[in-house]
Amino acid sequence: MTASTPELTAYLLSNALVLVLGGALTVLSAIAYRRARERSFAIASVGFALVTFGSVVEAVYELWVRGSFWLSDRELLALHAVEGVIIALGLAALFLSLRRY
Repeated sequence: MTASTPELTAYLLSNALVLVLGGALTVLSAIAYRRARERSFAIASVGFALVTFGSVVEAVYELWVRGSFWLSDRELLALHAVEGVIIALGLAALFLSLRRY
């Protein structure tokens, strides 16, 4: 994939959007925790941060760690597994925060 393709632009913009919206939710949850001192808001903040990070981990790895979009099959499967575990942990934290509230 070359640096000038519309697919790359869409990939980067979608990951940036996820990062901005996920970051905003994380900050809003942290602010709610500081105001209300309700532990469930702190847990939700961690959950949103994990889901956000899990969603952009592939782009971070491809752009800054590996420096290439050409990944081997094993590398891609491992990356998707890590991504899935991080998102699952974030969703579990959100589930816990809703159960506690």
